[in-house]
Amino acid sequence: MCLLGFSLRIKLHLPVCFAMMGLFFFSLFGRTDHHDAVGVIGEEGRNRMIRLRGYWLRESVRQCWQVAAGVLFLMVFISASAAAEEEAKRFDLSAAYLYSIPIGEEESGTNWSDLYENGQGALLEFAYRVTPHFALYAGTAYHQYHGKELTFGSETGRFNDQTLLSLYAGIKAYLLAPELPQKAGGINPYLRVDIGATQYNGAAFNGASVADRSVQFAYSVGVGADLLTYTSFIFFLEAKYEDHGTPDKAGSSFRAVPIAIGVRYLM
Repeated sequence: MCLLGFSLRIKLHLPVCFAMMGLFFFSLFGRTDHHDAVGVIGEEGRNRMIRLRGYWLRESVRQCWQVAAGVLFLMVFISASAAAEEEAKRFDLSAAYLYSIPIGEEESGTNWSDLYENGQGALLEFAYRVTPHFALYAGTAYHQYHGKELTFGSETGRFNDQTLLSLYAGIKAYLLAPELPQKAGGINPYLRVDIGATQYNGAAFNGASVADRSVQFAYSVGVGADLLTYTSFIFFLEAKYEDHGTPDKAGSSFRAVPIAIGVRYLM
């Protein structure tokens, strides 16, 4: 892209440069005076002709420097405009679909996956690319896990659906660093880590409340990859390990592995 831009700028400036050179040579050799038609008329005539030629040379040089300065200013202006148009887009807005797998134990002998089905949800994130390799982001995510039917002793039933609403902020580190992501293509892997808080909606078994709504500290780490498309739209795929903290009355923290498929828009 740099070679193409340089080539285009040369093509734009060549006519101006040729015009400047033509002006120089015309000023140097093309001007005449009525004294030249008289011929050589002694020492005084030769001295006058030399003085006139010197004056014309100085004027031609001065005019060429003026033209050169104008052309230089024009080149700088065009180059600055082109650079502004090719500036990297540092902000992006991301949206994704989430498919989440609960992992780990709720208490000894009972896994979270025994209580809830795999979940689904969505996320929305806003990011700022501090450098080509690092980005800061903030976001929100919503997960819903449907309760499974199970038996406790002689009682059979199910827990209510568990919905998790998370707010978080973090940092993302990119392996590759294209200067202009909106002009690049290919795959760009990254690592991400964030911290925040998750709200649980409480728990009920067969309609009887067994735990209250609560808000807990949460964190996650993950890996992903951007698919660059030579446009301002980027597709991405990522997987994370999430720990949402321990809900009210639970034996241990709720953990999950969400897989996200989404799109980013560069701004």
